[in-house]
This record gives sequence, structure tokens and C-alpha cells, in this order.
Amino acid sequence: MAIQRGRDMKIKCGGRGQMNTDIKVEVIYKETITPSSPTPPHLKRVNLSVFDQMVPETYIPLLLFYPSLAYHETDTDHQSLVSEKSSILKASLSETLTHFYPLAGKFQYNNAIICDDHGVAFIASRVNCPISEILENPDMEKLKYLFPAAVESTHLLVQVNFFECGGMAIAVNILHKVVDAFTLSTFLKSWAVAPLGSSSSCTTQDHPVLPPKFGSAASLYPSQDFLNSRKPNFVGSVQEKCTRRRFVFDASRIEALKSKCASPAVPDPKRVEVVSALIWKCAMEATRSNLGVIRPSSWSQAVNMRKRRSGHAFTENLMGNLVWSYTAAMTVNTEVDLQSLVSTILK
Repeated sequence: MAIQRGRDMKIKCGGRGQMNTDIKVEVIYKETITPSSPTPPHLKRVNLSVFDQMVPETYIPLLLFYPSLAYHETDTDHQSLVSEKSSILKASLSETLTHFYPLAGKFQYNNAIICDDHGVAFIASRVNCPISEILENPDMEKLKYLFPAAVESTHLLVQVNFFECGGMAIAVNILHKVVDAFTLSTFLKSWAVAPLGSSSSCTTQDHPVLPPKFGSAASLYPSQDFLNSRKPNFVGSVQEKCTRRRFVFDASRIEALKSKCASPAVPDPKRVEVVSALIWKCAMEATRSNLGVIRPSSWSQAVNMRKRRSGHAFTENLMGNLVWSYTAAMTVNTEVDLQSLVSTILK
């Protein structure tokens, strides 16, 4: 275990009409977590599919908040709580890595993962404020200090942030070239049930989690030799001026939006479809406001390829990157309603 103290990061928080306060994130320790059981020889190499090869070496960030159930208990031993939760998280993560062994491995060029049980990064930190101070005024730029920094040749990094109220935030940085969103979700479900003693079957009573299968996608979509270099030329991203916004839709508003978007063509639209249509329409309206006209536009969205290949029964436990994007285009330069946009997205 490598102990590092004094890596303090200060964040100024406070909304309008509120006093800004300094929030300090202090690293308690760093540790490397390896699978609880060695990866067997026949699983030591996982071939990449062409989808894996084409994904850039970027990290997917995810932040999970867990408010304290003992917020009002003044006699809570905070240090003991941190130690107990850390031990549970590390032990269950180690156990989960035996099923998600590529996360603890290393890349061989751009065509395979060598599952050598290299391990993943685990960081514990202390935050000198209650978790409510972060949740009530979330700021994307400030939340990044709760995340672990990327480390060369490390596929997964976890930072557990302990707040003074007893609350906790688990920040995950996971390499996109190893997993897509579906695989990440499956990993988190498996990690969640591991402390319950169900990790061997990877199931919960209400939501079964099938044992993961790595490398199978490569037999359906084999890697391509011209992509075998460590960093293909097209992977490099162009630096652009970007902005991020957070939109919150409560359940009742989404239900109302679904009713508004329903049509004879799409009588029961899904939540993602109606929210996508709304955002697309707002972007079109913003273009008209800025330019005076509505320009042709397109909407691009990622699609989970599992169970979508004709002639093959894909299963839910195929891991890796089985995702592709589709594009819906609107070529008219006149205003369109939400129903039309939902229909266009589904074509």
C-alpha cells in the first residue's frame, strides 16, 4: 500500500446568495487491488473486436453518491466508518475482478488485453464538508476533484470520497477501450452484490446479472491488422471549445412529455426517445434564434448492439465494446414538432 498525505485540493462552493466555502479533498491512501483469485491460463489473453480497436483511449467517468443514513447521529465514529467501508469495498472489488479480469490487465498493442492481474487503482480521500453541499449545488468543473487522475496502463481507477457527515461518493474512471456503458453497468451491479455473498453467481433476487463473457465479440467482429498500432491515427481527438450542461427531468414531467410525443406512428415512445427529441428541438430553436433560420440538422446516438445482429442470438453477458452509433437527419428548414422528431429518431 502506498500512503500519500497532503494532496489537498480546494474547491470553492456556493450558489447564488450563498457564501463561498473552501472544500478540501485530501487523499488518505492509495492502493492497488488485484483479483482475489489468479486468472487461469486459458483466460490470460482476451482478443479485441474491431469495435474495441476503434474506441479511443479515453476514460468513462461515473460518480455515485451515497448519503449517510446516520447523518444526525453525533456519536458516529467517523474513522471507524471509513475503515469499515473501505475494507468492504476493497474486498468486494477484488472478488469482482476475478470475473472482470481484463480490467486488471494490460494492452498488447491494439489487438488484445493480457490479463496479468496487474491490478486497479483504489484511492480513499476525505472531504471536509457534508455531502449535501455538493449535491445541492452540483458544479461539473468542481466535481472533477472527486475523481482519480488517469494512470498509464491502468484500466480502472476508483476514488472513494468520505464526507464529514458520513456520506460517501464513489468516483470511477474506467477505460472506454475495455468497456462500453453496458459492460460498466454490469460490472457495477456485480460489484454491488459481491458483499452479499452472491458474486459467484453474479445474481440478485430481482435483477439477475449473468456471468460476464470477454473475448466472444472478437469471434463475431474480428480485429483488423491495420488497426493494430497502439494509437491509430484517427483516434486523436480534435480539441474544440465545448460546454457542459446538466438537465434534470423529474418523472412526472417525462410522463407528460411521453403523452405529448405519442402519435399513431409511435403510440408509446420510450423516455430516452422523448428526451432526445426535446433536446434536438431545443437545439434547432437555438439555431433559428442565432441565425434567423432553421438549418438542416442531425441527431447521433449510441446503440447497444447486443441482440441486434440478424441470425445470431446475442446474449446480455457479452462484455467489451458492442456499441455503434446511428444518425437521424432532419433536412427540412421549417419548424417540426416533437412527434415528427421521435418518428425520425426511430426510422
